[in-house]
Amino acid sequence: MHAIMTRLGQDHARLRRVLDLLEELLDRFHEGDEPDYELMDELLEYMDSYADIVHHPTEDLIFQRLIDKGVEPSEILSIPMRQHAGLSRLTKDFRQSLLGILSEEVLLREDVEAAGRALVGNQRGHLIQEEREALPLALEHLTEADWAEIEAVAPAIEDPVFGAPDPQRFKALYRQLVEQVQP
Repeated sequence: MHAIMTRLGQDHARLRRVLDLLEELLDRFHEGDEPDYELMDELLEYMDSYADIVHHPTEDLIFQRLIDKGVEPSEILSIPMRQHAGLSRLTKDFRQSLLGILSEEVLLREDVEAAGRALVGNQRGHLIQEEREALPLALEHLTEADWAEIEAVAPAIEDPVFGAPDPQRFKALYRQLVEQVQP
């Protein structure tokens, strides 16, 4: 398997861990607990920045290459590309809700929770679609020359939470949030 596909697979596994953590925090929020909203905002900043700057643009390069090669059905490739912008919007919307709480705005708990659950649910569905349909097409149709060209232009920034070197800010963030959800 090409190194980019290995990285994308690792990104998906790591994102699932983050989504599990976020879902647990939302469950506790639903029960009336007050999680650390600043830490949750930091988690969303990670999702927003890494996904939008590195992960999704890399996938878009792969999917566009497949479309350019005439791989059918092209909807399997164009749908996740369109979803990337929507996922970014959902992340920003949920972050805005958390920032509203931090600014002591009057917000309905169910609206804040709904924004978080929309993000988690849509992100999970997106990952499943990519892994079952779109990414297998890349493995089947892209040549070594295609991979080399994609790698030459793909963003190459290390994952700030799970990668190495790992900035202490994100490492501490993840650890603190995990501690919040453990009994």
